[in-house]
Amino acid sequence: MQLKEVLDRTHIVSIPTKTNFRGVEFREIALIEGDTNWGEFSPFLEYEAKAAKHWLKSAIESAVTTFESNGLDFIAVNATLPAVEIEQVAEVLSWFPGCNTVKIKVGTKEDLERIREVFRINAGAQIRLDANGLWSVAEAKTFLESLNKEFGSSLDYVEQPCLTLAENEKLKNELTFPLKIAIDENLRNGGNLEEILKVADVLIIKVAPLGGISSCLQLIEKVSIPIVVSSALESSVGISAGVALAAQLPKKNESPLPFGLGTVALLEGDVVINPLLPVDGKIKVEKVNVDLGKLKKYSVSDSRKKWWHQRITDIYNLGPL
Repeated sequence: MQLKEVLDRTHIVSIPTKTNFRGVEFREIALIEGDTNWGEFSPFLEYEAKAAKHWLKSAIESAVTTFESNGLDFIAVNATLPAVEIEQVAEVLSWFPGCNTVKIKVGTKEDLERIREVFRINAGAQIRLDANGLWSVAEAKTFLESLNKEFGSSLDYVEQPCLTLAENEKLKNELTFPLKIAIDENLRNGGNLEEILKVADVLIIKVAPLGGISSCLQLIEKVSIPIVVSSALESSVGISAGVALAAQLPKKNESPLPFGLGTVALLEGDVVINPLLPVDGKIKVEKVNVDLGKLKKYSVSDSRKKWWHQRITDIYNLGPL
């Protein structure tokens, strides 16, 4: 698509979130209408044009490309628990019916209390911790060692515990118990894959930040460790790209892993007729159908449309996608 066509086919919406997720209370999203498909361009508002370029490439690819379901009807997903008040934990988990694996945002206050509340509600839960690089090596080691003594084998993995790859490697070497380390930001921010694979036990793949399904598949071909496809708090349009990628991976992962694609449950609304929401711990592998009435319901002001059009234009001006 050329720039003018992209702008002409772009619809901007703002959907409230159910919780304060990373400080986000409204998710602003640009939806690009293709002839038969849709793409989502939704980098967070603070991302500069260079960082958002991959997201636009991904959105255009999704708008013009049909991907196969690989014969799958459903994929398993984990629950996602933001750093909410302890009193809200049960409510948030109820939005993910049947999800026995819970990804918990950590690196904030009351982390331990929040984790304990998850186990109080579901004693058989498996937990994934996501620190988004907020811990120092010492903080991560102290917290994880303590958690291991209390919950042991219920810990699935810790995602991006420290900011740098060197710190994550140091942590891995210093832990006194076996715990898988999943790498997200070090990959998305352009880290060297060969170096990442020396540290990562699991690789977190997010379609939009990595430039689309085709780019992700090319990357995945280079690795042999388990892959967890995850979201970036998109609408069902964006999630459908993650689902399309996840559907290509049954032969890649030795055993089925829950993916991090259930996060539409964290939004107050959606833009499709058939939202990709968790049921019995799974979401459907299907094409989503955009609801024009919902596009109107969540439409933004003219000034916000102008802001998004300028953002897309600035990215195009950086050069070929």
